[in-house]
Amino acid sequence: MKSIEDKNSAKRKLGESDIEPLIRHKWPRSLDSLHKDKKLSKMHGVPLKGKGNRVRFTTDKPTTIYFEPYQDNALKAVDPSDANSTEHTSRLTEELTILSTTHGRARRELRDISKHDLQTVMKYGEKKRARTVNGEKRWMFRFGNIVYITDWTCTREITSYKDAIDIQPAPITQKIKDEHKDTCQTLRDNFHLMTTHSVIIIDQSGSMRASDVNGFRSRSEAAYGTLALDYIAEQLYQRRGDERLIDAVTVIEMNDDGSIFCFREPLDWILFNKLLFKQKQAKPRSHGNYLKSLDIAKSLIHSEVIKLQESGLEDGDLPAYMLVFLSDGKPSDNTVDEKLQHLFVIEDLCLKLKDKLKVFGMGIGAIGSEFDHLKSLVSRAQSCCAVESEFVHAGLSSTAIGDAFSSLATSTTATRTQLLATENDTSTRPEKQFKMREKNSESGVCSSKRFTDGVKRYHYDPTRPYPWRLGGFRNCNTSGFEVEENPFGKGAERLAYRFYEVANENGTWKRVGGFMVAKESNKITPDNETRKEKFHEHFCRVQLKAQELATKFNEVVRSTPVLFQSEDEVSRPPPIMFLKCYVYEYQKNGVSCGYLVENYLKGKYIKYNGNVG
Repeated sequence: MKSIEDKNSAKRKLGESDIEPLIRHKWPRSLDSLHKDKKLSKMHGVPLKGKGNRVRFTTDKPTTIYFEPYQDNALKAVDPSDANSTEHTSRLTEELTILSTTHGRARRELRDISKHDLQTVMKYGEKKRARTVNGEKRWMFRFGNIVYITDWTCTREITSYKDAIDIQPAPITQKIKDEHKDTCQTLRDNFHLMTTHSVIIIDQSGSMRASDVNGFRSRSEAAYGTLALDYIAEQLYQRRGDERLIDAVTVIEMNDDGSIFCFREPLDWILFNKLLFKQKQAKPRSHGNYLKSLDIAKSLIHSEVIKLQESGLEDGDLPAYMLVFLSDGKPSDNTVDEKLQHLFVIEDLCLKLKDKLKVFGMGIGAIGSEFDHLKSLVSRAQSCCAVESEFVHAGLSSTAIGDAFSSLATSTTATRTQLLATENDTSTRPEKQFKMREKNSESGVCSSKRFTDGVKRYHYDPTRPYPWRLGGFRNCNTSGFEVEENPFGKGAERLAYRFYEVANENGTWKRVGGFMVAKESNKITPDNETRKEKFHEHFCRVQLKAQELATKFNEVVRSTPVLFQSEDEVSRPPPIMFLKCYVYEYQKNGVSCGYLVENYLKGKYIKYNGNVG
């Protein structure tokens, strides 16, 4: 056996290249390894690579602190380079006496701490006085991430636990708060603009209290901590610059019943902090019934998809859904009928969303844990359109759990990128076959379609619950309208047609007033009048908002002295105005249909900039 001096001499020969492999990984495989890295770095003056200021370094002469567990004041500093030092006599770890109590054994079993671990903590760790309880003095030993509490004689075990990784909350700026508020309103009022929705079911049954995941006090804390760090933060870091995306997250806690912790919240740093707060407050309990949580997920996804479809959104334009199911074992509701119901829920969601759904199962637990049913849920999803679904057994390693969430975050980012790339891509839709109206041709020469059944004229009013206000026609005696079949103008996305109000005079239909402009898409789209109405509403709302901003801009121009008309100028800068738009409704085969119509502007049309500004 080598002497202490030989061991220290061998340690001093280690260089940076020897320590480098220990500190490359993003997360330590355990806090024990992190403390070893710190110890080596401190001993040899080699900087420990990592993020932030979590580790501090020193180039002071190394000093080793030894203690004798059976003496109250036995802490002594020993210079390892002093070969003549006799202050410390090494003892075998197994020789340290530990008298276990029933409570202490239960704690160790729950937290996966062995008796040999406690002996190691006593031999190599730091000793200091613990809190006195009911007049009983105690000692605290700390080594690595294990804390061990003994009685005053250092022989009787009181309790033990593991220190947890401390994930710091993100600083929240006013800009983050403002963006969070805006995104919340969008998800509440216009959630059809949502790109992805992650619905995450986290097991909160009693078994999630187990303290056997390195770096966390419990499996529950590991689940919330890695969810925040490796799923939420990972996606936020992958965003480009000031890129703002509408991504939603829903978290459901599973025990006897399912309960929603957060519903359709923006994926941002405020949610990151909320999950970290929940990590400390979560209280796993009782059983883990899959069905109730799955039913909640199914209900909220179904209602959301139905509303999106009613708003006119086509199946191909639906957001991507991620159903994440994290559990540490088989379900408590595990009869044959109950398991079949679990599978039916997954199958129903797959048939509803098809390739817009990905089911991700994650198992936390040692090798041999029962995840067969969780695997079967993923397999059913794979066989029912959600082919990219997968199951991962993360074991009891915080690194493996984090890597699983990181992989899911990367997959979600890739899905989002693909959706954004194709969201406005109508190149796959064929263009309408049309013939442009001949210039300078008489209006009576061009063929047109006439609509007289149930014709009404609406304008947009955002102050009303139903934003369409019925108004009068542009011309007196109007009872219908005509639209020419050939467009006179064509843009990148729209075709412009001449539009006329018509009146019936003595049984003869005649056009009244000048023509206006009706606009339609230049692509062949399904006959979905609900979708058209939503487009009309969006178009009119944007137009109205643009006019509000233009009015404010014009007022500033009028009141700015530097913009006053000078002697050599013909006029001041012209005011900016946006056209009012209307929807003309008519009945076709019992269905209410509509045209979006604007007044016609005379003169030469010059476009100074593109659609993206």
